[in-house]
Amino acid sequence: MTDAIVAIRNAVKPFLAQLEAGDNVLVAVSGGADSLALAAAVLKESQEFAITPIAVTVDHQLQSGSGEQAEKVESQLKEMGYGKVISKKVVVTTESGLEAGARDARYQALSSCASQEKATKVFLGHTRDDQAETVLLGLARGSGTRSLSGMAAENGIYIRPLLNITRDQTVAACIELGIQPWSDPHNGNTEFSRVKVRLEVLPVMEEKLGPGIAAALSRSASILRDDAD
Repeated sequence: MTDAIVAIRNAVKPFLAQLEAGDNVLVAVSGGADSLALAAAVLKESQEFAITPIAVTVDHQLQSGSGEQAEKVESQLKEMGYGKVISKKVVVTTESGLEAGARDARYQALSSCASQEKATKVFLGHTRDDQAETVLLGLARGSGTRSLSGMAAENGIYIRPLLNITRDQTVAACIELGIQPWSDPHNGNTEFSRVKVRLEVLPVMEEKLGPGIAAALSRSASILRDDAD
């Protein structure tokens, strides 16, 4: 195994160790590198704890061919070894903006699936890079301590084990595992604030202030979460 695969599996293992043998858990999989690497790690590590992982992919129906992409993800997960894969279609409302509407629809679908499958936890593939973006967006909005603390590793039924793992590591893991991740076209659309931060703001900060900005922002989030708690 590569260092990336080891790091991701080690990140997942402690969260699975907290659960009971026989538990069901959901793994949310978009088809991107982050969620596919997470799915592979949960599948492997869950065996030791006699936990049943169930994969869920959500089709937001926001672009042509989204149904075919969902089918591709479903096929990838079954080839990976998942015995059960759920593909859920949602309708996204845009009253609060496309990003927020898609997020709300996705979490509603995941919550519904968790209830249906009697899953104790839902694993999400957010990485350290996602955390850094969240903190910067909070700073731009003039948010308070709780918002600047970013995403929690554990929040109710939701688990984010990869918050100390980089996006580059998940890509490396997929390459090693022979998994072809999907690149969502929306991830290149700088009309979205998060994409603008990812593609334009953070790279400039790294260039002008030096490397390690994402790690520093993630560290700040952790410190602020302790303060807010």
